Amino acid sequence: MLETIKKFWSPGIAGNPHGVCRRIALSNQLGIFGTVATIPYQLFYYFYDFAGYRGVFLANLMFMAGYLSVLPLNYKRWYNTASTALLINGCCQLFVVTCFIGTGAGVNLFYFSLAAILAFLYKRPGIRVYTAIMASFGVLYLITHFLFTADTVISPMPSPWIDVMYGFSVAGALTLSGVVLYIFRQQIDHAEGELMLSNRYLEALSNTDPLTGLANRRMLDAALEREWSRLVRHQEALSVLMFDVDHFKHFNDRYGHAEGDRCLQRVALAARKVISRSSDLLVRYGGEEFVIVLPDTDEAGAKHLGDQLRAAIERLKVPHEALGKEAFVTISVGVSSIEYMMPGIHACSGMTLLKRADEAMYQAKLNGRNQMVYHPFHMPQPQGH
Repeated sequence: MLETIKKFWSPGIAGNPHGVCRRIALSNQLGIFGTVATIPYQLFYYFYDFAGYRGVFLANLMFMAGYLSVLPLNYKRWYNTASTALLINGCCQLFVVTCFIGTGAGVNLFYFSLAAILAFLYKRPGIRVYTAIMASFGVLYLITHFLFTADTVISPMPSPWIDVMYGFSVAGALTLSGVVLYIFRQQIDHAEGELMLSNRYLEALSNTDPLTGLANRRMLDAALEREWSRLVRHQEALSVLMFDVDHFKHFNDRYGHAEGDRCLQRVALAARKVISRSSDLLVRYGGEEFVIVLPDTDEAGAKHLGDQLRAAIERLKVPHEALGKEAFVTISVGVSSIEYMMPGIHACSGMTLLKRADEAMYQAKLNGRNQMVYHPFHMPQPQGH
């Protein structure tokens, strides 16, 4: 049912950005509302005293046609023309109808509704134009309120119908303002939700390595800073593991960069399976180098994980014929840990621990590769010593 109703205010919406679509939908909705809201008045004029209210009845027919003209204008993509026509038509109708039946019917109260939704009809209206239109609404309301009294109008409304119509006008003006503002509140919530999702997506992109889907260097820097601060506060153990693919340049030269990328993806996937805790962070550090941050992990736990990781990559049996017909891809692993507070620890950072793991990995390569080497954390020596 709702989708069927939406089709009535859909002309001109397709193919436009969300902001433009909202303005088109609003002007179409107001055009339809203006037409529908006029119908009860028309029925009253027709059945109560058509001869006495012929003038206002015929004028309303013209204004109803003006409201409906907004839809084809939007369909032809004359959006600003449609919004302007809507405002002019609405202002003129309220003025003319009040001139006929008097301010006691409350029709001029709809000026306040038009003022409430004016900001939504145009894209970033200039402050001077906006102020001028708002002032015009106020002037029109004051003119109709004081000029068109029961003694001066053309076709005054008798009691008690004048009170009934006033109540209907109050309800209509409040309904129009409330519905439009509620719709825009929903649209704002929807836009905020989409923006939040977009921000999360962009944040994920900025923190993710596109090839392997792992965290990137930016995430590593943040994690090291966070975990080092936790280490200083709570005196928990912290370990860092660094590894890279042995002779990866030779692999690329032999198989090509596309196959090299697939090799890194397989290594990343195997490393993910070795990590069991959600708090552990696996990072592609750059090229064929990877890092794992292990919060609350001591030397024994880090060494065990390093051995598991090295064995897992070896079990992949990824051919590396650049080193021999029966050679496979392997990794060299460096591990470093800190398990207790040291004097001067506040002057260090997680990058100091990462550097020790890097030195351990380099030692593993010097020792022949496809192995794990552990270097305990130590305070860096001051320069000049």
